[in-house]
Amino acid sequence: MERRIRLKVFRYNPAVDDEPHYDVYEVLYVEGARVLDLLNYVKEHLDSTLAYRWECRAGQCGSCGMMINRKAGLACQTLVSPEDEEVVVEPLPIFPVIRDLVVDVEKGIRRLLKVRPYIHRGSPYKRPEIMYQWEIEEVKPLRECIECWCCVSMCPVVKVAWDVYGGPMVMNSIAKVALDRRNVFDHILLAFLEGLNACTQCAMCKEVCPKEIDIPEKAVGRMRYMAYNKRNLLRPDHKFVVESMRRNYNPLGELAESRGNCLGEWNGLPSLGVPVAKEDAEVLYFLGCMASWREQTVARATAALLKLAGANFTVLGPYERDCGSVLFRINDIEQAQSFALYMKEILKKFKNVNTIVTSCAGCFRTFKVDYPTRLGVELGVEILHSSELFNRYLKEGALNVKEELGLIATYHDPCHLGRHVGVFDPPREVIKAIGVDLREMLNGRYREKSMCCGAGGGVRSGFREVAREVAAYRIRVDVPKDVPMAVHTCPFCYFNFEDAIKVKGYKLANADLTELLAVATMGPEAIKVIGKERCEIIVNLQRA
Repeated sequence: MERRIRLKVFRYNPAVDDEPHYDVYEVLYVEGARVLDLLNYVKEHLDSTLAYRWECRAGQCGSCGMMINRKAGLACQTLVSPEDEEVVVEPLPIFPVIRDLVVDVEKGIRRLLKVRPYIHRGSPYKRPEIMYQWEIEEVKPLRECIECWCCVSMCPVVKVAWDVYGGPMVMNSIAKVALDRRNVFDHILLAFLEGLNACTQCAMCKEVCPKEIDIPEKAVGRMRYMAYNKRNLLRPDHKFVVESMRRNYNPLGELAESRGNCLGEWNGLPSLGVPVAKEDAEVLYFLGCMASWREQTVARATAALLKLAGANFTVLGPYERDCGSVLFRINDIEQAQSFALYMKEILKKFKNVNTIVTSCAGCFRTFKVDYPTRLGVELGVEILHSSELFNRYLKEGALNVKEELGLIATYHDPCHLGRHVGVFDPPREVIKAIGVDLREMLNGRYREKSMCCGAGGGVRSGFREVAREVAAYRIRVDVPKDVPMAVHTCPFCYFNFEDAIKVKGYKLANADLTELLAVATMGPEAIKVIGKERCEIIVNLQRA
């Protein structure tokens, strides 16, 4: 029996149409069909007026870049799934539409030409020119770029501040020549001026790249390393961060001795009685900088839930140092290594610890991915995010929901937790377990396609207004209009959303997942943990 698929296509001719619209075509499904095959079928058999670009159909020319089911990709390489009932095809955002799926990329090309993406030689070319394999290892993967503009179209910073940040394709083009030993022009300085440190390193560009080029690490990260370590090119706010890490072991300028003080008597709330440096503990709760000094209710809720679950846990208190995540983003690898080695050394004093749990998605990714892959440092214990551990406790019965919350909320997937490490289900399972009606973000921007909050990669500290605008865009465009609350599993995202809401005047409540879980499992006692104000926000939304 033949099967047909609905192909919903964006249609717009600026010369004729007042507004864009969508046309829907019924197309016969054939196993192995690509989206380009569907478009060609429509063009040949159903509607010859449909406009789109294509040329090689081999994934080499980049002509057929477009939005397919809300994600940028090549039409010639995107397989149509047998499970698809409808495929939605739209032009790449950012660029003006010429007609239907054809966009005008002139602005991008001009931006590309501005950075002089070609080798500048110090002397005339002479044959034969011998280059060894080790000299091109860094450059070779970057040269895979086919300039399809998919990465630029999905970049969260480009969406709100293209004038500040050149975008992933521009950075890749600069890196190709900056890392070429034949080049004598100062492309590193040019990259710095083009917003090298405005990249959030969310890796959405890598997610959509047909060639899977790791622009955040291989291009942006490598150039940041050269800018900082060889040229001392660093923004003033980032210099403060680096100096604070050296002096206070945190990027916020706070006194190291005050780390974790929020777990004691804090802001009129009673002490939680959390053990500090308990030698026979089995679980180590790593607070991180944001939960220690900016979103303290997250730290208090996490510690209280661990106690409620009967976990044999401890915190390091004043002995805790930063995970070093911010140093990896700036690419101060030497100092990052000192933090990693300190963490590994201090774990030797806790021989029974088999699990480290973090509140921060950045700490989680740093321990789980950056330490072993970039430094070769293995901590030798299980690394869990709090959402993973508490989901486990709920399933095992160590935590029990006293009263379902009955809220409507959406969930923001942090880049470090979701796209980078693949933790998508545990937070959603906890959200549903506590009686929250979860409404996913609009425009398909959730799970792997989630949009960055704007705070990552050092952008929050170096480009505060840009970080705020990215969060504001996320709230304005992606949060469902009838949803009164956004749930977070990262204090950085939480903090940046709160800042955007306060400055822009949006009516959206924010809560960390641990705060909601504390209310659901502790009832009125949660007031002693997260405070009256946070509890009232949650309770009032329950009543609403």
